[in-house]
Amino acid sequence: MRIPNINQTGVPGAEQISLGAISSAAQAEMRTTQALVQVVDDYQVMSNKAEAVAQYGQNYQSSLIALDSAYDEMINQPHFDQDNNPTYRDMSKRWNAISMKHVSETLNNFTNKTASTKYQEDVSTYLRGKASDIRGVARTRQVDYANGVLASQISSYSKLPNGNEMIQAAIEQQVKIGFMTPEAGVNELQSHLETHASTQLTMSIESSTSDTDLDAIRLSLINNTNPYLSLSTVQSAFTSIQQRENQIDKDFDDEQTNTYVDALTKIVMGDITNEGEIDLLLLNEKITPAYHAALSQRLVEEIKGPEVDDWSEYSLIKLNVWDYTAADILNNEMLTRDSRIKLLADLAKWNDDQDTDLDWVATQAGREATRRIKAAFPVASGKFNIFGASSAEADAALTKLYDAVIALPVGKRKTSVIDLANQIIADKSNNKPNSSSSAPTTIQEIVDKYPPGTDRDKALKEFEAKYLIKPDAKDYRRLVQNDIMSLAKELGVIV
Repeated sequence: MRIPNINQTGVPGAEQISLGAISSAAQAEMRTTQALVQVVDDYQVMSNKAEAVAQYGQNYQSSLIALDSAYDEMINQPHFDQDNNPTYRDMSKRWNAISMKHVSETLNNFTNKTASTKYQEDVSTYLRGKASDIRGVARTRQVDYANGVLASQISSYSKLPNGNEMIQAAIEQQVKIGFMTPEAGVNELQSHLETHASTQLTMSIESSTSDTDLDAIRLSLINNTNPYLSLSTVQSAFTSIQQRENQIDKDFDDEQTNTYVDALTKIVMGDITNEGEIDLLLLNEKITPAYHAALSQRLVEEIKGPEVDDWSEYSLIKLNVWDYTAADILNNEMLTRDSRIKLLADLAKWNDDQDTDLDWVATQAGREATRRIKAAFPVASGKFNIFGASSAEADAALTKLYDAVIALPVGKRKTSVIDLANQIIADKSNNKPNSSSSAPTTIQEIVDKYPPGTDRDKALKEFEAKYLIKPDAKDYRRLVQNDIMSLAKELGVIV
C-alpha cells in the first residue's frame, strides 16, 4: 500500500529528483570550479610576469648607472701611476674584474628566474660594448705613449753625433709593431733626420771657442755633403756663426779687461810690485799691449802717488760711483791709495746692489712711494695690483710710477722712486678741480704744514673724513729728514 506524500526514498517532504537532473547539477558545479581554478592560474601567471618585469627593470637600471659610473671613473684616471708607469696596460683586466663583481652581486638580488635570465642577456650585451670601448681607449693610450716615448728618444738622439742611426732604428721599430704606417714612417724619418742635422750644426757653433773653430764650420757648410741640411738651415747657420764670433770676441775682450782691472787693483793694493808679472800677462795674451803699457806706468807712479785727496773729486765720485768704472777709480791720480780702495769697495757694493735696484718695488723706498700714492688716491677697490693698490685711480698712478722708474738706468731707480711718486701726486693736485675743502692731499703734507696742535688735528680730521683713511703713527715720520741722515751716514759724516 502507497502512503500519500511519501516518496520512495522514505524521506518525508522530499520531492522526487530524476538522475538526469542530479547529473546536470554536478556538471555545472564542476565547470564553475574549473573556471575559478583558471582565473587563479591566470592571475598567478600575470603576477609572475609583473614581478619579473619589476625585478628586471630595477636591477638592470641600477646596473647601468653603477657600471657607467665605474667606466667613467676608470677612463678619467691619470694616464700614469705614482711610479710614472702607464696605466693603460691593465685597463681591460681591471674593468672585467669590476663589472663581473657587480653582475655577480646583482644576480643575488633576483628571485624571479625569468627576470634573472633576461638581465643576464641584456647586461652581457652592454658589457661587450663597454669592453670594446675599453680596448679602444687602451689602444689609443698605448699609441700615445709609444709616440711620446719615441719623441723623447728622438729628442735625446738628436743631441748625439751618431743619433741619426738611432733615430732610424726607433722609427723602423714603430713601423714594425704597427704603431706607424710605412708612409708615415718615411715622412717622420726624413723630418727627424733634418732636425738631427740642424741640431748638430747648432751645437757645434755654440760650443766653438775660437775663430778657428768657426772658420772650420764655415768651410764645411760651403762644401756641404749632408743631404739633410736644408738651404734655409745653412743660411741661418752663417748668421749664427757671425753672432758666435762676435760673442767670442766680446768675451775675450771682457776677460782681458777683467784681468787688467784685477792687476791694477793688485798694484794699488801693493800685491804686484814686479813688472815681470805684468809682462807674463801680456805674453799669455791675458791683457792687450795697451793694458800692459797702462799697468807698467801705474806700477811706477803708484810708488809716489798723491799725499792728500782732492776733496771735490772724492765727493763727486762718492755720490756718483755708478758712473765710474773700477779702472777710472784706480787710475785717478787725484786720490790717495786709501781713498781709491774705499771707492772701489763702494763700487763693488753698488754692483752687488744692482739686483736690489732692479727689484725696487720691494725696497723701503719703493714701499714708501707706494704708500704715498695710495694715500693720495684712496678710492676703495679690490683690484689686484703688483703694488697692492686699493683703488682704480691708484692703479693708474702706480702704473705711471712704474713706467717712469723702469725708464731710469739701473742704479738710479731705488733712489729716484720717492721723488717720482711725489711728482705724480703733485701733478694730481695741480690738475685737481677747485674744492671748498682745505685738506692737503697727503698726510705728509699735513705733518709738514702744521705743527702739533689744533690746526693739525683739524686738518687730519678733514683728511680722514674726505678719504676715509685714518692716519697711522708711522705717517708722522719726516722722511726727508731720514733721507738726509742716511746720506750723512753714507758720506761718513756721522756713524
